[in-house]
Amino acid sequence: MKRESSMSTSLTASRADNASPAWRTRVLTLLPLGGIAWLAMVLADHPAISRYGLSALTLAMCAGMVAANTMPRDWLAPLAPGMQLARHHMLRIGVALYGLRLTFGAIAALGVSGVVVPLLMLVATLLVGTWLGASLFGLSRREALLVSAGSAICGAAAAIAVSSVLRSDDKQTAVAVATVVLFGTAGMLLYPYLFTLATQQWHWPVTERLFGIFTGATLHEVAQVIAAGKMVSDATADAAVVAKMVRVLALGPLLLGMALWQRSASRGSGKQVAAGEGRGTLVSLRKSVPWFAVGFVVVMAVHSAGWVPQAWMAGLTALDNWLLACAMLAIGLHTRLGDLLRAGRRPLALAGLLFVFLMAAGAALCAVMA
Repeated sequence: MKRESSMSTSLTASRADNASPAWRTRVLTLLPLGGIAWLAMVLADHPAISRYGLSALTLAMCAGMVAANTMPRDWLAPLAPGMQLARHHMLRIGVALYGLRLTFGAIAALGVSGVVVPLLMLVATLLVGTWLGASLFGLSRREALLVSAGSAICGAAAAIAVSSVLRSDDKQTAVAVATVVLFGTAGMLLYPYLFTLATQQWHWPVTERLFGIFTGATLHEVAQVIAAGKMVSDATADAAVVAKMVRVLALGPLLLGMALWQRSASRGSGKQVAAGEGRGTLVSLRKSVPWFAVGFVVVMAVHSAGWVPQAWMAGLTALDNWLLACAMLAIGLHTRLGDLLRAGRRPLALAGLLFVFLMAAGAALCAVMA
């Protein structure tokens, strides 16, 4: 008995010793990634870069892709534990903290059109994108939904959050983020010109507030929305940001819905039947819920209630940006251009059609709601 007890104690200690270095290794290999993510945040705030609407997430993703395509694989291999930590745990925390950007009051102040137009565009883009991707381009529903989510909700943050729920691989996530970078940047530069064209050349009755709603309801990244709006006026930027936040607000419920759909589809195909034998219904439901999405909704509600001290907001927002930038950098480090070009042509074509759809349908909806 003593010998068995001694062996059990030794085995437990051995497992603890093995687990501790694993986490130490993850944290140590995360340090260079965290430093690069911080640098991306600093560069994103520089006037020369911020005017183009390039967020820290976009810069971090691009930095990771550059490293992945210029450095030997052996050089990046030691960073794998830190990449795993960033892509999984830090991503989920970052998505939950994204709720700090939302308040119910700011959404209500914009009026009915500021809520209806973004939500209708979100739903329409997801439906049209999923249908076009599967029927016209031959993509899987998962990949079509991933690309559509980046265009429909909140750009790169939505793409990486949806990829976690749908369990997409890094290549598919990178392609979805690439579509956000490409068409979101194009839209950011094009939208101010469209406002000038509509008001001065075509003499359409487009107000700055209405154009702000159109911008927030159809453009991809939050940073791109802000940049495009400010190139028109501060009033346009204010309306655009609130309309954009309506789309971001839908991220939590959509993630929950996608998780339940994903589990239902898996059970319907029989893939999860064996794995679920002997487990209670409560355990199965718990595994199907993305708790970081629940955290996102809770954080948004706490912020709306005013329970987050104002002095903490800047630090928490910066922490959130850093967490998401680390995740984007890690995903970029897993992406090589050769693989992207071979696998990403059809998703890029789908995103291009969605870009045109967003502008056309968004303008029509704004005209109806005006």
